[in-house]
Amino acid sequence: MSERKGGGPGRLQGVLRRSTNDIAAIRRQTALLEQATRTLNASLPPRLHGHWQVAALSADALVITAESSVWATPLRAYQSGLLEAATALISVQPKRLQIRLAAPAPAKPPRESVMLSAGAAQHLESAARGMDDSRLAASLRRLASRRHERSSGHR
Repeated sequence: MSERKGGGPGRLQGVLRRSTNDIAAIRRQTALLEQATRTLNASLPPRLHGHWQVAALSADALVITAESSVWATPLRAYQSGLLEAATALISVQPKRLQIRLAAPAPAKPPRESVMLSAGAAQHLESAARGMDDSRLAASLRRLASRRHERSSGHR
């Protein structure tokens, strides 16, 4: 049974083979971009290392993604050096350098603290009184005190 040309389902082996080839191609491209980043990094001062990466490299353009405009500005000052270093990688100098800003990492939502019930606080106090280990007892008392601090508005 051959793979179907229409919009219907194809053989699973064919789909998996294409997926494996696609993943392998993505891995190869990623490795090439990482190698290009390492190579071009050598032409820059150490303070810029780790704040940018090569996003694309061709005869048309060297595209770099910077963490922020703070890092993009000094990278622009090294344009000629970066283009020359890129020439060594692809045997032709890219026509231009394009610096893009990476999308900012999503802000983490504020961590919601769990309310400690009065009963739980009493159990922690009771457990602390029965502890032989003074450090553990102090930790349990600190935990139990959170109930009192929250309910009185100090935390």
